[in-house]
Amino acid sequence: MASKAKSRRQQRRHPPTLEPRGRMLIVVEGAKTEKFYFEGARQALGLQHGQAIVVPGQGTNPKNIVETAIRLKNEAAREGNAFSAVYCVFDRDQHSHYEGSISRARDRKLESIKSVPCFEYWVLLHFRDHTAPYARMGNQSACDCCRHDVQAAWPEYRKNHQHLYTELCPRLADARQRAEQRLAAAKAEGSDNPSTQGLLTLFGRRLPESVLRSGKAERARCSSAT
Repeated sequence: MASKAKSRRQQRRHPPTLEPRGRMLIVVEGAKTEKFYFEGARQALGLQHGQAIVVPGQGTNPKNIVETAIRLKNEAAREGNAFSAVYCVFDRDQHSHYEGSISRARDRKLESIKSVPCFEYWVLLHFRDHTAPYARMGNQSACDCCRHDVQAAWPEYRKNHQHLYTELCPRLADARQRAEQRLAAAKAEGSDNPSTQGLLTLFGRRLPESVLRSGKAERARCSSAT
């Protein structure tokens, strides 16, 4: 009986994990926000660094992200240590190569993880829904406007937040639901502004339910403590 109780305690201490499915490469647009977020997700899911490698692209536009991913994919293949999946994480923002980069990624069997107008929209969905399109307002770009909304919803937000995933994880189930609803609406409306794939297409295309349940449990614990 004691050994069973110990085993249950050990299981509770370990984070929910995914079965290894080969090596994946995640090339992100930002050297801070996106990199910190996906590194946090990797660690929370119990994936070793060699299983999921997160690197910033050489440049901050979709074209450079895709070209970085192609180069690293080819290098790994030549070394006999090929990636089983390669993801390119980038924003719509005001990039002129956005659509072309999506096509090039598809042609090279890379998967694009897109956010419109920017990755901060995924952050915002952890706190509330937002369906109105983002557009430039005066000197502020669409992304600037989105970041302003994030700051209003979460005053502690900053672009170099090293524990971004950990802070947001308790709200992950809500963010996923809102993102899925928004993607469905975008498809019906014929406009992807705003929308985000966030974590929806990573790690076997769908986050394991154990991760979402852990987020709900954490949210309930935090609520009861306040």
